[in-house]
Amino acid sequence: MKLIHCFMIKFKKLYGEKKVVKIAVPIIDENVENTLSIALLENVDIIELRIDQFKSKDLAHILGIIKKVKEKGFIALATVRSKLEGGADIPDEERLKIFSSIADYVDMVDIEYTSFRINKEIVDLYHSKGKAVIMSYHDFEKTPSDDYIQSIIDESKTLGADIVKYAFKANSFQDVARVMCITHRNREKNLVAILMGEIGKVSRVVAPVFGSLITYTFIGQSFAPGQIEVQKLNELLEFFNIQKGWKLD
Repeated sequence: MKLIHCFMIKFKKLYGEKKVVKIAVPIIDENVENTLSIALLENVDIIELRIDQFKSKDLAHILGIIKKVKEKGFIALATVRSKLEGGADIPDEERLKIFSSIADYVDMVDIEYTSFRINKEIVDLYHSKGKAVIMSYHDFEKTPSDDYIQSIIDESKTLGADIVKYAFKANSFQDVARVMCITHRNREKNLVAILMGEIGKVSRVVAPVFGSLITYTFIGQSFAPGQIEVQKLNELLEFFNIQKGWKLD
């Protein structure tokens, strides 16, 4: 009970008592200082460390970059993305080792729903340290059926996910509409909804209206199809009055 209470305090510290839209930028281990400086100017909230894409996986190197992120005042979100979901070909044992080694230094972690061998262990480890866990699912070819998306949400929550993130390739505007409707129906479950590709670009701006907690952007290098560059994203959010800190009902 004490650990659960500690975790809830941490979660509220990151997100406040009400849901707030956050802007996240993924980074690798190149041009870190310049990227962080731009992120500060653009009012970015979260830096996602794509450790799977780092040129060096040396622990001291990783921790050094995490330290720079934290010193700038960003929320540090770390992931070691699996090859199945768009990351590097790193064995689960090595991924688990990295996740475990950085647990004391980051604020949040992202582990895939499909990483069945290690995801529950990572959830339990990070919760024991009062850290929040995003459980994610990516499909770069299609948008699954409504029932399948609902099962991802429900099963991820059962595994202990604090936030469930799903990113699908939108092949039609109907795909976009379906995912936004599902997100709105489940908006009390702490979700991040993304539609990838040219058709899905609109989700980067409108998903917060339907209950999505985080929108992902980029500085310099895009990490997913359909991401909108940070300055342009900020302009669109402001134009549609969906500004950083905009509170959801």
